[in-house]
Amino acid sequence: MERPLTAVTVLVPAHDRDAAGTAARAARRAASELGLAGPRAERTAECAGELARALAARAERGAVYVQPSPLGRGLDVAAIGSALPEDGGAGAERWPDGARAGGPGGTLLEALRELADDLVVRGTPGRGTAVCARWRASGVPGRPPGPGAREAVAGPDVGALRLPVDGESSCGDAWAVAAGPADDGIAGPPGAGAGPSLAAPPGAGAGPACGDGRAAGGGPAAGNAPAGRSGARPDAATAAVTAMVVDGLGHGPAAAHAADLAVRAFHDSPALPLPRLMTAVHQALRGTRGAAVGLLRRSADGSVEHCSVGNVRAYVLGRDGVRHRFGAQPGVVGWNMPPPAAQRLPDALDGTLLLHSDGVDGRWAHSPGPGLTGLPAPLLPVVLAHAHRAARDDVTALAVAPARRTP
Repeated sequence: MERPLTAVTVLVPAHDRDAAGTAARAARRAASELGLAGPRAERTAECAGELARALAARAERGAVYVQPSPLGRGLDVAAIGSALPEDGGAGAERWPDGARAGGPGGTLLEALRELADDLVVRGTPGRGTAVCARWRASGVPGRPPGPGAREAVAGPDVGALRLPVDGESSCGDAWAVAAGPADDGIAGPPGAGAGPSLAAPPGAGAGPACGDGRAAGGGPAAGNAPAGRSGARPDAATAAVTAMVVDGLGHGPAAAHAADLAVRAFHDSPALPLPRLMTAVHQALRGTRGAAVGLLRRSADGSVEHCSVGNVRAYVLGRDGVRHRFGAQPGVVGWNMPPPAAQRLPDALDGTLLLHSDGVDGRWAHSPGPGLTGLPAPLLPVVLAHAHRAARDDVTALAVAPARRTP
């Protein structure tokens, strides 16, 4: 069987002392598969293990998430604790008080800043503190990888999460994102992409800026990426960005097969007008169990287009809350899809685009609470799924924010 194009996130609940070893092993294995060999693989393992250990020691209802970086070849280790300091600022920087990594005298976050290529941390009132550490693989164009190697780059700021139903290895949801001129084809070579766990092809592309505006890679992504096969161009800061979330009906291998075919169809021609792109996905899903599909595109002029069939939810978010909630057409892509129609929002005001499957309870958007909608893209899907994941369903969330730069 051909490998799926979107890797599955590894979730490690940090409930007991065994969580540290489990998280470290998951990160080490993923790092090795993604080209982070030797000491860099050990840094990812140390980071994941220390995060899990700190959460377990404080009896947090927290978890560690390990997955390939959404754009480019690299690794993300994210963690969230639900009962951490609620000041949203200084408390986050001290998270968790007294934890040590990398020797005496260093707090956990200080050590993580030395271990990771990039680190983004946010505290949210009522939700705890979330952390995302990011590494990029060697051989990626740009500044050589290593602790503290951060610089501003053009390109969208992307975060994603893809989790199967508990106890299953295949996920019926998937996501994809591509950046480039809206009138140009930007698909990568057919068949490339991540493996069912956390594998990635040797030729995957470079990483984008992380959520705090510091680069995880030395240049914008190119070609295929391990978690979603994303493509980008050097002018990605002003080019169109197209995003998709697909929810195969039900869950298990048959739903995962439909989702994977949708991702392949997306990357065959991601620059098509959205109704035509939806039609291409519909044709690819003929003979499968079908899916719900949501598409969003931010154009160079700041406008946002939307086209959805089924129960994939789509939003534009700002620090002030949910700025726009898009409606979807009824139907099943691959079966009884109506003629697809696109909606256009003339100005998204630099908001974050968010798509998620119904594995995230949509009621979160009615009262998102302070801080949630303003989270950086690498943290938003993790925090959203951690707090609002629906029981017994696959879940996928994808956040795309404009390029962020630092002086």
